[in-house]
Amino acid sequence: MEKQILQSESPADRLEQLKAVADKKENFSYPRELSVGEIQELQSNLSQDMIFVDQEDQKLKVAKEVFKSATKPVKQTIAKNLGLIRSQVEEINEEVYLLKDHAEGKMGYYSKDGILRFERNLRPDEMQYSINEHLKKAN
Repeated sequence: MEKQILQSESPADRLEQLKAVADKKENFSYPRELSVGEIQELQSNLSQDMIFVDQEDQKLKVAKEVFKSATKPVKQTIAKNLGLIRSQVEEINEEVYLLKDHAEGKMGYYSKDGILRFERNLRPDEMQYSINEHLKKAN
């Protein structure tokens, strides 16, 4: 079979003659080589699209940074509050007052509100009365 037919005809006439002489028609997929001009146009479109996508990526990056900076303190507060709710305990760091109970052999840690916060056994170096303790009892 010939590689090309009806090349001297115009595209419209060629199509009419092909329809007239064809036995039947059907859809068929086949590869077609692109011309140099088509390739250059595709490359140009591709570079424009890539530039556009890069610009939009930069906008997204800035928007994410703004979002993160706006939500970071709120997220930290949420995490802290969730931890408090989960543990049902808040860690307090304040000055406490230690009082000995020689009768029970205990040392009590009292908050400024006068509430016993912690209790432990006296250490050996705390079991002996000091002069200051004798003076406090005397007053």
